[in-house]
Amino acid sequence: MTVSPLPRNRRRAPRRPAGYIRMASLVLLAIAPLATGCFKVAAAWANITHGDWIEPQFTLTKAPLLILIDDRNSLVTEPIAMRELHKTISENFLAFKVNEMVVPFDEWRRLAQNDRSYHKYSIRQIGEKLGAEQVLYINVERFTIHSEVGAPIFKGEFTVRVKVLSTDRKKDIRLWPSEEAGKRMSSNTPATSADSEISANKVATELAVKLGKDISKMFYGHRELEE
Repeated sequence: MTVSPLPRNRRRAPRRPAGYIRMASLVLLAIAPLATGCFKVAAAWANITHGDWIEPQFTLTKAPLLILIDDRNSLVTEPIAMRELHKTISENFLAFKVNEMVVPFDEWRRLAQNDRSYHKYSIRQIGEKLGAEQVLYINVERFTIHSEVGAPIFKGEFTVRVKVLSTDRKKDIRLWPSEEAGKRMSSNTPATSADSEISANKVATELAVKLGKDISKMFYGHRELEE
């Protein structure tokens, strides 16, 4: 009886010699540390480049933007803090091309001081009157430059709630975040004796600049550890 050979495409695969298998195992063992090394290099590179990339939490339009700092309870005892907070955010938005059309601080203050009906206006109306398409609304929750009232120690805190609103004439103008009260942000300064060269103005300025940078970063992509 004649046995027909297997078709070409069904022939058995040739057996690999034992030496071949051992060599393949050694190659795999050699590659494993390299893969681990790649991860280490990637981590080191992330550190060199100031950490992982963080996407913006919200993208503002390029149209006129009002930065509205609401201190209706007169918590900010050092007026320079208001101006420095506005200035820091505006400069960061300009530097990182977030928005180049921020309503100047003095225009907003002029409206607040000269319009007798200002305190009756809604946030949307204030933005609309100043020609803004969106409002970066910053509501002051706490401001202090001392650890305790009357204490001879400077230890500042500046805490706010932040949200973005539209000036469109519609019922729901909140654009960001999902929390109705807004995103809570805070900056602090270390305890320093009031007898040092540090002044109340310097503490207020430091608080405002720190807070302004942190608020700005929510609206543009950046490295995790960037200043």
